[in-house]
Amino acid sequence: MSMMTKQKIRIVGADWIAAEKFWLFGTARYVDGSAVRRCTLVRDAKHYFNTVDRAVLNRKDYDEGRRLQRLVFHEQGMFGTNAHFHFFIKGTHLRQYKHILHLCEGNWSRHIKAASDCKVLDNIELIHERKFYCWKEF
Repeated sequence: MSMMTKQKIRIVGADWIAAEKFWLFGTARYVDGSAVRRCTLVRDAKHYFNTVDRAVLNRKDYDEGRRLQRLVFHEQGMFGTNAHFHFFIKGTHLRQYKHILHLCEGNWSRHIKAASDCKVLDNIELIHERKFYCWKEF
């Protein structure tokens, strides 16, 4: 893939992220990211987001497969030795904002065995500033 094609994909992807207007941006890290394989990272991310979905959505929505809107970017770090992921997430109505924020920060270390921390930041005012961040490892 040419450098020009990669750049076009980054721009289109970043614009799409901004257009989705996600409320929150987060980074979930491990105590030792070098000891985490990609399959473990994916499994942990799925479990983590299931805990958030179950706490925010009503039982009927969850049982019917509805989930909070999110984008998840698995990363290995600059040298491939620091497994972690970034995510954008939003709820169905703005009243859920603080609830989702606190759940995302707390559920990572509460439910994932080797978790370090999960830092979640407001994205409502910074929709355009963070839109390129998750394309850096592309």
